[in-house]
Amino acid sequence: MMSQPKLPFKSVAGALLFSVLLGPLGLLYSSVLGGSILMFLMFALATSAFWQSFFILWLVSCVWSVVAVNRYNKKILRTQ
Repeated sequence: MMSQPKLPFKSVAGALLFSVLLGPLGLLYSSVLGGSILMFLMFALATSAFWQSFFILWLVSCVWSVVAVNRYNKKILRTQ
């Protein structure tokens, strides 16, 4: 009987580094859906009068990245 291949964990430090340096683009490492949503919002806000919200969304992407990696890693542990 063959065992399932083990999926690798994602690095929390790497996810945070990517999102701090690249914002929503770095969030794609942790969450493709989250990164896509935030990139759309960042573009929409950058081209509007509310461009100051850009920095808040950058911080949101950092937090979202860490949470997404922690959830991913916990899911991997449950399935093993």
